[in-house]
Amino acid sequence: MKKSVLYAFGTVCLFILLQSFGEILGKRDGTEPGHTGSPGDSLKNCTVCHGGVAVNVDGWITSNIPASGFVPGQKYTIKATNTRIGHTRFGFQVSPQDVQGNLLGTIEVTDTLTTKLVGNDKYITYRTAGVDGVDSLSWYFDWIAPDAMINEVVFYGAFNSNHDGHKGGDVTQLTTMRVYKEGFTAIDDKNNINQVSVYPTVASDLLTVRFTGIPSVATEISIFDMQGAKVATLYNKNSTGASFEETIHLPELKTGIFFLVISQSASQHVTKIVINQ
Repeated sequence: MKKSVLYAFGTVCLFILLQSFGEILGKRDGTEPGHTGSPGDSLKNCTVCHGGVAVNVDGWITSNIPASGFVPGQKYTIKATNTRIGHTRFGFQVSPQDVQGNLLGTIEVTDTLTTKLVGNDKYITYRTAGVDGVDSLSWYFDWIAPDAMINEVVFYGAFNSNHDGHKGGDVTQLTTMRVYKEGFTAIDDKNNINQVSVYPTVASDLLTVRFTGIPSVATEISIFDMQGAKVATLYNKNSTGASFEETIHLPELKTGIFFLVISQSASQHVTKIVINQ
């Protein structure tokens, strides 16, 4: 009887120990939904769990969508690639969204061994069998383009890697892929937020925001903290013209570094600001 109790106790202890090591070595079976670094995900990404500072990279999400644009209802293959020389364990999360965080189109898993859907099928992430590689690892999935009312889609992706699960060496990188509906003219500057100016560089009471963007469209200017949580909405109404300039009273916030996010339609611009109150 005592041996049975001791055996059971030992089994429980071993299970708890393995669970603890699993946490130390990082999640091997996907990540929680809502960590793509998108505005709709409150800019949250892998650094929430892994620490460090995320770095932006280009070209880590690619597809066979033609240069002429996607056709509503058509299925396309999407490739997500995580690259870091010397690393052997890789993870990712990708979601096609608008700037409000709504899922655009449908994600379909093509390799159930290495990838899975989470968050009501809004996100695709890795599985246990899809983390090990050398210097680089890629995942593939299908995407069915949304209906004809959607002209622009942004694929937001967050990628994390390390060497043999040693959390101290984690690297997080963020990337996006912007695609357009066939026949939609998207290269026009009026569809982008540019010439952004935010001053003073250290703000206490008033903040002036100036940019050129899309006329007569819903415009939101928000502040997020370094953890990706929205702490204030400074402006939320339709812009009147392509040139935007507003001097806005800041709410009471703790002194520190924040993200100022300007959102118009499917376009967004993120810049760091310092608040000293």
